[in-house]
Amino acid sequence: MLIGQIIKNESERNEQMIREYEALISELPKGSLICRKNEYYYLKFRDKGKVFDQYVGKDSAVVEEIRQKLALRRHYKEMLSALKREKKTICRMLEGLT
Repeated sequence: MLIGQIIKNESERNEQMIREYEALISELPKGSLICRKNEYYYLKFRDKGKVFDQYVGKDSAVVEEIRQKLALRRHYKEMLSALKREKKTICRMLEGLT
């Protein structure tokens, strides 16, 4: 029974982390940076099936900030994917205990 309780605690921790990562991802921009003529940058992303280009400008500080946020979003998505795989494993373990 101790193992079952440990697995349930891990399941709850996993669910909490999934919610936290989803909240962090929703705050960050999505898409990719596109450079056009004369070093003007645009953020290209999809919303409800349509493709949008949002003007960012030439300012290298703003462009670098967006690049960092996009990289952070990719990292969070990878972590979220790993947590979801872990969740499946935990569910299989809980089913095996009952």
